[in-house]
Amino acid sequence: MPVKAPPPPPPPPPPSWWSGFIELDGESFLINPQGQALIKTGTATLVTGLNLTLYKDKTGFINNVTVGGLLATDWSGSGFVAGSYWNNGGLNSSNGALFDVVFALSQSVTFAQYWTLSNTFFNVISEDVADTNGACGMTTCSGFPTLVWDEVKLALNDSFTGWPITFNPYVTFYYELQSIGSPGAGGPGSVSAACFPCETNNYDFFIGMTPTINLEKYWGVPVTLKAPTYVTVGPSSFWNNYGSTLFGASSGSVGLFTTGLTAIMPLSFMPAQYGHWYVKAGFQWYDVINTALQNANAFSVDGAASGFKCSNVSAGDCSSILVGFGGIGVAF
Repeated sequence: MPVKAPPPPPPPPPPSWWSGFIELDGESFLINPQGQALIKTGTATLVTGLNLTLYKDKTGFINNVTVGGLLATDWSGSGFVAGSYWNNGGLNSSNGALFDVVFALSQSVTFAQYWTLSNTFFNVISEDVADTNGACGMTTCSGFPTLVWDEVKLALNDSFTGWPITFNPYVTFYYELQSIGSPGAGGPGSVSAACFPCETNNYDFFIGMTPTINLEKYWGVPVTLKAPTYVTVGPSSFWNNYGSTLFGASSGSVGLFTTGLTAIMPLSFMPAQYGHWYVKAGFQWYDVINTALQNANAFSVDGAASGFKCSNVSAGDCSSILVGFGGIGVAF
């Protein structure tokens, strides 16, 4: 008897216009992208993001339009070193090990196949400063206000070259907005989110690249290597919020140079329906060049005992900072 052929399988579902990730990282030293040292011992960061694609067209000049958001939290227990700025007067009185909460809203447009222009608005909330005895060198440090800034980034995906290593160059315009709060004489409301000596209503640029190579493609090793590298440059006044009265005058128009190496390996044994899991590990070295920023770092992690001078503490605390990290995440 003839056998009727089985019906064809249903077509695969259309690709989702939503994407996101969740990642948990541990760091040996907490430092922000502007080079402001925060906590010099172990910290943990939990970050999650979600993006919605509003438009797709592979053939037109405009190829992709997305909107998204990000939420991150930084945590530390023993990382709040006694004598540091963050521990003066007794840290953790209200938030325990929670250091800060970061919110971000972003929009991006990919055009001409390889270029992406994006804008991201950041909002940081931290209430972990509890110094009321003046040891922090300001009139009052009973809590940071809400800190806000904006970044406009132009990036190039140079995969069209076909080279084993893609360099992914970019430039980011960073504008430091006025912090929200009651300003004092250098106290809350006039403290910059970027770094202690960085001036609000001022700007700098990140000029960088992220060299990337997929080892599996060439050697069969399921690891991707990235080397995030950038320098911050801008008007000298950006690092001169306090003039020469607290951290010394800005030493010029360069903030820092940083480079490092990150290895990312997918956890291919995880079922695809549970997302794309991965682990990462690596290091990042920060060469803090601006002397006002160096002195602010010494004060941040070593407190008033530093005398507000990088020369009075270890270079590893203020000017030549090496960060080791590792983490696990899932993308979907």
